[in-house]
Amino acid sequence: MKQWFLIIGLIFSLIGVAAAQDFEASAKVQDEHVSVGKPFTLDLALKAPRDSVVEWNSAVTDILSSRFDVLDRGELQRSIDADSNIVMQQQLTLVTFDTGDVQIPNLQLSTLHSPLSTVTDSIMLHASTIAVDTTQAYHPIAPPIKHPVKMREVLPWILIALFLIVVGVGVWCYVKFFKKKPNGPVAPVRRRTIPPYDKALIDLKSLRDQKLWQTGKVKEYYSGLSDITREYIEGQFHVNAVEMTTDEILQEMMKLKFDKQIYDKLKDAMDLSDLVKFAKYSASELENDNAMDEVEGFVKESYLYLQAEKEKEEKGGSAS
Repeated sequence: MKQWFLIIGLIFSLIGVAAAQDFEASAKVQDEHVSVGKPFTLDLALKAPRDSVVEWNSAVTDILSSRFDVLDRGELQRSIDADSNIVMQQQLTLVTFDTGDVQIPNLQLSTLHSPLSTVTDSIMLHASTIAVDTTQAYHPIAPPIKHPVKMREVLPWILIALFLIVVGVGVWCYVKFFKKKPNGPVAPVRRRTIPPYDKALIDLKSLRDQKLWQTGKVKEYYSGLSDITREYIEGQFHVNAVEMTTDEILQEMMKLKFDKQIYDKLKDAMDLSDLVKFAKYSASELENDNAMDEVEGFVKESYLYLQAEKEKEEKGGSAS
């Protein structure tokens, strides 16, 4: 019984050896001396049993791409030899930019449905730069070659220029002949200006309706009060209050000789605003509410004071 097993194993071994003899691969180059940057060809050939399914491009070109630039893959040619084996051939165009010895590695090929595999022999190449003959005289750089301009090259630009001209003429004709012109001179648009007193009261009401300090925005609330007060003073009394400090504003307002009650309302409101904005003072709810009333009172009372002074001046002038 053991003899039969040995005989069967020997038969299968001989079959495998015979099949392996029909599975061969080769890689050849025309010259082992190549120039850097100059393409050269690599001829690949493979012989395999007729019913074999062989990996080709993915197994070959991926390995080569890691060391060379694959410029072209020739058409894969298949044929059958006299022993009914498949013969596959392909020519690859490669280029290298390394100098010195460059090796084309072994390329292993195997079948998909049988344990057959083979490898090509590695090829050692010597890559060198193009030799320059230093004994020859230097030649000047050749000038650019002038090619005649063809009509198909300039035709698109001509069409674009004509299109822009037509559009420009059309716009000019529309403006010149079709667009309606107003009859008579156009009156300038006058913007309605709000008197400083009215604007201050409107802005104060808007600030009160926003309820900033009630929602935790205390600093924004006092910044709004300060801005409204400064704009009112600048517009009503022609003092550059927007660019002044609080002390400078109070000094200018003292020159107007307000009643002390009016002056104190302005001073208290502006001092409290500076404390909240710059000294991080935590004002109480009563102080927040009173600050609005003080600014509003200052606006109304200073305006009445200003009107009364104007009336006095007018009466004095008419009496004289």
